[in-house]
Amino acid sequence: MDLSKDSENEVVNLSLMANNYESDEEVISSDNNLSISFDELQDAFADLHKESVELAKLVSSSKKTISNLEK
Repeated sequence: MDLSKDSENEVVNLSLMANNYESDEEVISSDNNLSISFDELQDAFADLHKESVELAKLVSSSKKTISNLEK
């Protein structure tokens, strides 16, 4: 089992999930005529990316723990 590959796959999956979530929100937001600047969007993206990396590390760590417990 390649943990590095699993971690990369988890990051990709989280990104895809975030894209789906953002698409849903975008449809809802467009009805409200919200005006968001590029800088605000960039900051929000940076925050989401940082959080997704932290969550990917947590998932990877949890998988290692589960694997060790299974042994």
